[in-house]
Amino acid sequence: MIVFSFDYPPRDGGIARLSSEIVSAAEAAGVSVEVLTQSSELSGLSVPGVPTDRVNPERPRRELAALLRVPSWRDEVVVSGIWYPEGLLASLGRPRFHAILAHGMELMPSRSPWRRRLWASLQRRTLKGAQVVIANSRYTAEWVRRTAPEAVVEVVPLAVDATRFTPVGREAERGRRGWGGKQVVLTVSRLSGYKAHDTVLRAIALLPLEARVDLRYAIAGRGPAEASLRALAEELGVASMVEWLGFVPESELASLYAASDLFVLLTRELEASREVEGFGLVFLEAQACGTAVVGACTGGIPDAVTDGEGGWLIEADDEAALAVHLRALVASPETVRAEGARGRARVLRDCTWEGYWQAFRAALNRHGAGL
Repeated sequence: MIVFSFDYPPRDGGIARLSSEIVSAAEAAGVSVEVLTQSSELSGLSVPGVPTDRVNPERPRRELAALLRVPSWRDEVVVSGIWYPEGLLASLGRPRFHAILAHGMELMPSRSPWRRRLWASLQRRTLKGAQVVIANSRYTAEWVRRTAPEAVVEVVPLAVDATRFTPVGREAERGRRGWGGKQVVLTVSRLSGYKAHDTVLRAIALLPLEARVDLRYAIAGRGPAEASLRALAEELGVASMVEWLGFVPESELASLYAASDLFVLLTRELEASREVEGFGLVFLEAQACGTAVVGACTGGIPDAVTDGEGGWLIEADDEAALAVHLRALVASPETVRAEGARGRARVLRDCTWEGYWQAFRAALNRHGAGL
């Protein structure tokens, strides 16, 4: 099997992590696997120890270098990390079996009107030409079918490393951050408008003052919306309850999740600007750390959050519904912690990478991969 993904360790991000986990699981299962990716000076995820061909990262040199390699893939099973450019380039080599990973946002129509028709045509041809498209959620699968009705689609929800993301170290981390005696609500994401941090701030503002005193809202991430969010927190009178953590490295994420009492991310679905949560891996990471979650009923989040098994789903922009959960957290933190424990149990049962690989391999084999 050849995994072709320009997003690959040591680069970070969701596609890099997924590609890496597929490679590691395939190797562990005795499948011969090689990787084609780009060179990278970035540090982040660890690199699996399999044969890896790295091409020059400058565009279009990386695409041309990859194109020279695809004719040798005629007898191979090829997994492309995304439909473009990897999926399109791989399809030109006509491999024996071609699978494309679908994530969500990349399937939405181009923002540029003059590119939209050409882009849609390339998408349709590339996706329908693959033996199977592996979607990370039911939502993403619907986007594939909308884009390429003839495409063969299988849904294999994402997973999480439950040995890395664990409930360990909660009290030590809370002490280090000065969170003793506080109920901590956490959001980990880029600070963009569609991530809806403003809804959380508005929900906090709905709480009575005596409830707010015991609450801390920790925001991990950077992005273009930070200035407007800080201004909104001041306007709402909740700035003293907000802690801006900035960028948090991968090595510290697990302890941050574990130290929190409730993880919240209420992503909006903004089709016009190609912004949506195709799945929401952060929800699984938080639940694996024993932290209950609240997510919006948008995009692929309902595949990451099972209501009553580690968290709750509410409508996007519903600050009143979120305020109900915040009041419950302040009034009965042990109840919310018990919900987090149920989330950890669900992850161990349904959301491990071992389980993902079994479902992924079965999906490929149903359509003729022969792995």
